[in-house]
Order: sequence, then C-alpha cells, then structure tokens
Amino acid sequence: MGKNRIRESLIREITNIIVHEIILKHTNRPESVHFLESEIIEYRSMAEKTSEKYNWNAEEKKDIERKALEMIKKKLVVKYSDVKYSEKEVIGELGKMMDLIG
Repeated sequence: MGKNRIRESLIREITNIIVHEIILKHTNRPESVHFLESEIIEYRSMAEKTSEKYNWNAEEKKDIERKALEMIKKKLVVKYSDVKYSEKEVIGELGKMMDLIG
C-alpha cells in the first residue's frame, strides 16, 4: 500500500478509537463496557502499527487530525446520535492520539 492509503487507514483507526472512547465514557449499558474496551485496545494496536510504517511530517499530521475530527463528528451524529458529548472532549482525546503518532 502507498502512503495515501496508509494515511486513510490510520484516519479510520483513529476515528474508531476516539468514537469508542467517547461511547465508553457515556454509555448507559454496562454490558457494553468490556466490548468497547476490547475494541479500543485492538484499534490502538492497529493504529500504532500503521503509524510506524511512515514518518509523518507536521503538515501530514495536521491533515490526519483534521480528517479524523470530521469523521468522528460524522460517525457520532449518524450512528450514535443518542450519545451526548462535548466537542472539547473529542478534540482532547484526538490530541492525545496525535501525540502518539511519530
């Protein structure tokens, strides 16, 4: 795979991590907690491996962060409209994820 496809894959993985973390924090279904935690671990592992395939410059990281934020917002609205969250919370979680990308 080329760098562009790897970047798109990384964006999807980051999106899934953040969405699952937001849902985990706000779920009213205790039976979902274990599943969500497992998914976060799996996606984080995949994202770490994907991010290590290339060196990402500052502009690429900004682009990844911008696109991931768009996808996160869209996914939360479309699939999880009943989950109440703040945009500040999403941006904070995304910032933490971006710090891990080398």
